[in-house]
Amino acid sequence: MYSVVIPVYEAKTCLGRCVESWLSQTEKDLELILVDDGSSDGSAVLCDLYAEQDTRVRVIHQVNAGVSAARNAGMDAANGEYLLFTDSDDYVTENYLEQMSRSLKTSDADMVLCGFHHLYDGADIRKIPGNTRIFVLEEGAEDFLLLYEQSFLNMPWNKLYKKSLTGRFDTSLSLGEDLLFNLDYLSRCSKIAVLAEPLCYYIQEDGKTTLSSRKRVDRLELARQICEKTEQFYDRLYQSEDLQKRQMGHRRIFTRYMNEVMDECEKLPADRSLAWKEKIHVIRSYAEDAWVRERGKEAVYAYPDYKILWFFLRHRMSGTVYMLCILRFALVAVVHRVRRKGKVLIWNL
Repeated sequence: MYSVVIPVYEAKTCLGRCVESWLSQTEKDLELILVDDGSSDGSAVLCDLYAEQDTRVRVIHQVNAGVSAARNAGMDAANGEYLLFTDSDDYVTENYLEQMSRSLKTSDADMVLCGFHHLYDGADIRKIPGNTRIFVLEEGAEDFLLLYEQSFLNMPWNKLYKKSLTGRFDTSLSLGEDLLFNLDYLSRCSKIAVLAEPLCYYIQEDGKTTLSSRKRVDRLELARQICEKTEQFYDRLYQSEDLQKRQMGHRRIFTRYMNEVMDECEKLPADRSLAWKEKIHVIRSYAEDAWVRERGKEAVYAYPDYKILWFFLRHRMSGTVYMLCILRFALVAVVHRVRRKGKVLIWNL
């Protein structure tokens, strides 16, 4: 049996789409565990209605404790040999479970990972994890780094797990807990199967209120801790690699941290909670950060805007960085407006 854990918080308007996508799966041997995390918008009643209508649906009601606690509670209640996760405002294709389970069984892998549709601002951005393949984890340093760089290890909702190998989500963290859960799981894995097909839908909306997108406190400090833990995992797994390869691996992992820095800078123009001086102070704190200054030159910046921002950031030109972020924000707004009018489909291969 396959156990699907769905944390539910204030999701009355979108829960139906998520649940129906699972109940209509071509693979029928599943149970849905809806974990109501203290919802007050009617989601709890809706969960109970689904349980009354379909015996495959089970409901757990708990006091609000966050998405990690909800997932842990769902795992504790799961009866299946295999585990899957979905956020309540996302959904899956009708053959999602069939394809994932087939891949697991034919490959004898410990985890299956697939692509997904990133639905944002009227666009369908298809995220594809390279080619369909199977790799042995201890021999696949390049595969691991590619999946990490492309953010395919950051979430649990595009993966099929063996329950016997799963650990716990760290409820003390507000950032990176999903990645650490996956790294912990991978430490007990041998073989990974990758499906180069987008089989689930991740919906990102401005003002999204799901558990996974609450405002994060001390984001970059947490991002630094996650970066260091990822480098430690990489060293343990690939200690047989020569020094030069390991150093390059660290460089590629650290690049993700610097991308967080650049992303935070680029989000500032849209942040109405901070005054102009406060935003400049935020950028200045990044520019003065000893870890950023010490290792920032290691990062491999793939995007032109990141390269430009890094040039001015390392020269401590905080005002210029912010003005560039305002310019980028305006250009992105224009592009989004044009795309919405033209109904353009974006592909990210």
